[in-house]
Amino acid sequence: MPAFVFLGFCAKHIVTVPLAGRTLDIASVSECISKRPDHWVKRWDWNRATCWNTEAEAWASVPEQSRDEYRVFAYRALPMRFDNAGVDTPLTLNELFSRDLPDLPAEPAALPYHSIGYDIVERNPAMGMLGFGCSPLSCNGMADSISVNEFCLIDNLETALGAAQRFGVEQPEPGPYVVIEVLAPHS
Repeated sequence: MPAFVFLGFCAKHIVTVPLAGRTLDIASVSECISKRPDHWVKRWDWNRATCWNTEAEAWASVPEQSRDEYRVFAYRALPMRFDNAGVDTPLTLNELFSRDLPDLPAEPAALPYHSIGYDIVERNPAMGMLGFGCSPLSCNGMADSISVNEFCLIDNLETALGAAQRFGVEQPEPGPYVVIEVLAPHS
């Protein structure tokens, strides 16, 4: 299995919703429920994964008056595609992200973040370069049939890989899918 690749930082509005029989703070990589700040795309200062290279750059995308509504996360991607053929295919970064945007940052040596779980999201470069597609866990209610934590993320990699394979075959959204590790600042 390939190593996870650090993508950078992203500011997301955390939305609390009833799902999977409880109330969850959605920390999905997808833009469907937990969104980035309005007009983030107009900045054009993000990298090829549409993340920012530093935490400060991610916070700069959030209007000052709205900062208490957002959290900044760091992301790592497993460069593998999970598709409807049921085949897990390793990918290069050029297959995963546009070559026309700035490179991904190196992961900081002393990253003051910890893993809060794994999300499975659509990533089809043919559909465009801006961010990721839907997360079946939160967008399609698949959290009702797959164990998720309080952030609507999967706690362990083995379960996340199984869910990615399932979503690839079942196509709750068109896919293909990638697994993203979501990291949050230490409290």
